[in-house]
Amino acid sequence: MAGWGNSVTDDQRLVQFKLVYDYIKFHIGLYLATPTLLAIVAKALDVEAEAAFRYGFYGMIAIYALAGVHATWFMSTYVNMPWQDDFLTVLEGGAFAPSRRIIHHALYWAGLVAGLAGLFAADLLKH
Repeated sequence: MAGWGNSVTDDQRLVQFKLVYDYIKFHIGLYLATPTLLAIVAKALDVEAEAAFRYGFYGMIAIYALAGVHATWFMSTYVNMPWQDDFLTVLEGGAFAPSRRIIHHALYWAGLVAGLAGLFAADLLKH
């Protein structure tokens, strides 16, 4: 696992923590906006009632819910708790964990693929 170098000060670590926090908020925005946009496109294509679209959309929502639960768990572990003297050291383990990166990045794209696959399949089947 990568972590902070020995010469990185606590102030610098806090700045990076704020960036991680903002980045997670950015992902939350993506998770909220993407299904909305997909539903608007499905409505415009008149495929919102097609089973293929619904299954892809439900798949997207399920994947995003899993990512959202993980993001909430991360935030409640590191943000909503009283900080102790070793907070930044403890944060380092969670913030730079490969599993967090996979969940917060790969699951967004997996959900998008599921939603778009359903949208494209519904459009192809309709025409």
